[in-house]
Amino acid sequence: MEQIRKNQMMSSFDLIKEKEFLIHSITSVELLDYFPKEKLYLGYSNTNRGKEILLVDENGKVIISENMQGEGPEQHSSNFSSIGFSDEGNIWVMTSVEVLLYDRNLKLIDRFKYQPIDILYLYSLAKKFSYFNLDSFQNQITFATIPSGTSRFNPLSGNNFDQLMLFELYDRKSSTLRQFSPLSERQVTKEFLGLVGGFYSPVYDVNSKSSKLILTSSFDNQITIHDLSEGMAFIRIPILYEDPNSLPFPNKLKPEDLFQTPEGWLLSPKNQSIHQLDDDLFVLEYLSGVTINPFKKNQPEIDENPTQNRLILFNYNDQLSKDILIPERGVLMTTLPGNRLLVKSVDPKREDDFTRYLVYRIEEDASFSN
Repeated sequence: MEQIRKNQMMSSFDLIKEKEFLIHSITSVELLDYFPKEKLYLGYSNTNRGKEILLVDENGKVIISENMQGEGPEQHSSNFSSIGFSDEGNIWVMTSVEVLLYDRNLKLIDRFKYQPIDILYLYSLAKKFSYFNLDSFQNQITFATIPSGTSRFNPLSGNNFDQLMLFELYDRKSSTLRQFSPLSERQVTKEFLGLVGGFYSPVYDVNSKSSKLILTSSFDNQITIHDLSEGMAFIRIPILYEDPNSLPFPNKLKPEDLFQTPEGWLLSPKNQSIHQLDDDLFVLEYLSGVTINPFKKNQPEIDENPTQNRLILFNYNDQLSKDILIPERGVLMTTLPGNRLLVKSVDPKREDDFTRYLVYRIEEDASFSN
């Protein structure tokens, strides 16, 4: 049964810096996941031969750095699009047509092919691998074929708008695909999709233990929560942005309703990522001040700044916070136990031979009263 949840009275939250560390590397290191038992980060860096898989300890020391792309029996033949830890601490790697499982020494344990509806190739970019398991056999996973924040829509997708689905799962045990969340039921219109095209994408996180899917899209003013173990029942939570250019739920995004710059560009917030925390909490990262060019139909053009990001805290019922600002310029990469956030420092004016990471703890402001 679908339920619409209204936002409760919201509290004020702060980000308290706990530590920082440097990873010495000429190329930027992107950390996407964390394995608490061994206190290890998993990530990658780009090289001229493809992406290198990296394991990094809590102090920023690189434990393993290896490119597994190639034609060997333990290698993947194309660039990977997603990577993440299994519940046991092994490493899942997903390419456009194949999923591989390595141990922490990058020795191959398992691999299998899959056939998505739309084949996506991500070259310099990779996202966290999202999956869950309803079977006692740990490798019989169900996983998302479209990495979070990655689009498969083009400006002409509006021609078959009523048939488009936002999300797609592949079940290894049955070798079947399942699509759900029709675009026509989300907060986007055919006309708006025609403007943003490839910038429109699913934004989500999957809890591998509870099989909960938290789903929105890059341009959306609601979050839907699905229990994947019990079918498609879900609840909807409106998003209350502090960005003055946002449209309130349940308004759908229509070009004529959006605010405009003096030059005629359209203004809207843009959802970037969702990350689950402890205690059934999760955080939404979004960009404010995103501008969309309405004069280039079928040639999407938007202007965004990754450091104009803000965070909003939720539980499975309600929005808990107003906008939370990151104290230093940085991009949210993943979450850590204890309701902590891993943020990659971003300074476009500097070129360093290291990547700087910051760890913040989310803490309610005890002095705040509604």
